[in-house]
Amino acid sequence: MAGLAWACAAQAELQPLADSALGEFSGRGGVYLSGEFSINKDGGVLWSTPSSNLPSSWTAGQRSCATAGAATAQGCGMRLAVRAEEGGGWYVLDNIKGIFSFEGLTLRTRLVNGGFGGDGQGFNRDVLEFGLPDEVKFKDASFTFAVANQGGWRNRATSLANGGDPSYQQTNLFSAKVDGSIRMQGNVLVFPTP
Repeated sequence: MAGLAWACAAQAELQPLADSALGEFSGRGGVYLSGEFSINKDGGVLWSTPSSNLPSSWTAGQRSCATAGAATAQGCGMRLAVRAEEGGGWYVLDNIKGIFSFEGLTLRTRLVNGGFGGDGQGFNRDVLEFGLPDEVKFKDASFTFAVANQGGWRNRATSLANGGDPSYQQTNLFSAKVDGSIRMQGNVLVFPTP
């Protein structure tokens, strides 16, 4: 009897809806994302870790992200550089490492035709809306915020022949290490420009 019930349930299938019936339904599209990713947890792939923490002994393809004066070299994380204006300096997130996980990041389009102190009515276009996840978890995460005169990293202590650049300057403003969770709320809207 159980087998017969299973066979009857298996026969149920989705049927197409007529256009008139489909017109009675409305819905919203979007994407709901959850995930975990690791960024250069064991050091990045662009530079090899030198045997010493003395910059003058590094080759063009070596870099250490250990603190100045440390006895041993340390692998480096990812670098993200943004230039705010042509001819200006660079804002840098450097040595990004760690494990990050989140649940509930959403992505959808949203019509802005009101609000924003009356400006939304005149805008009357779709924007991208990123819904922030309720919680972001960090494990052994770290980064350094800096300003630099170039987007790419250079070794000031070596010669140009070894990939160095004596004119390279980077000022580290602060570094952070994060273990734990951050609770988030709200949305980020991305407005297209004509």
